[in-house]
Amino acid sequence: MFIVKKLGKNGSWNAISLIDENGSFRGEARFQSKKEALKYLQEYNKRMKNPQELKVFSE
Repeated sequence: MFIVKKLGKNGSWNAISLIDENGSFRGEARFQSKKEALKYLQEYNKRMKNPQELKVFSE
């Protein structure tokens, strides 16, 4: 299981939300493969007005 996280202002990594094609939130951004997680990370950064520091973590 892989999870996409962003670096918070306090220096800790927090899970980002999974946003579907309709713009609805579907919980944490967790994926079965690292490839899927990296693809979502890129899509998420494109949607955000201010790009954020994101990483994929293995759980």
